Amino acid sequence: MRMRSRGRGPSVIAGLLLAGVLSGCATAPGGADPSPTRVGPPPASEGSVVSPAVDPAALQRARAWLDAAVVPDGAVEVEADTVASVFSSYQGWPCRPVAELTGYWRLPDADLADTATWIAAHPTPGLTVPFVPNYPAGATGELNVGQLPTPDSQEGIVFSVAPGLDGDLAIRAQVAALAESATCADPGPGARWGAPGQG
Repeated sequence: MRMRSRGRGPSVIAGLLLAGVLSGCATAPGGADPSPTRVGPPPASEGSVVSPAVDPAALQRARAWLDAAVVPDGAVEVEADTVASVFSSYQGWPCRPVAELTGYWRLPDADLADTATWIAAHPTPGLTVPFVPNYPAGATGELNVGQLPTPDSQEGIVFSVAPGLDGDLAIRAQVAALAESATCADPGPGARWGAPGQG
């Protein structure tokens, strides 16, 4: 897909949240072989309020995933208030304690489906894409890509791509890393949590 050369923008906003709803059960971090090289803009900067309830290792893992997040060349880091309103959904994480961070980018002159496909083909180092939907040409709604340490993980990154208010695309990375002591909500009899990014 055609991308402009990379620009420099303001820092990505990132916040730490301590609860989740939706998605699935935890597995220990581990996983996939990292991608050989990182593509895209410099790592997102991150600022958060650290709660004592969050495992410091989980927060460190979440920061590392956000800083290593791979987005297409030409994406520019932006503050949440410039693009967050275009997203109509969010990823809930059913296991807690969990460290959550969020990063945002704008991407000019890009196609929605092509961008989601590109993100799925270029996972963040240490994460994999266990489920790649068929992103239809001409898509106009929000598209999601889940990148996880292992296929049955309930942590990792969910990238969302949506049309921006000014014609650019907006990219959001919702990052979650589970504390070692994390437990998962019961999805109900005969039910199981779906993989992050599939909903």
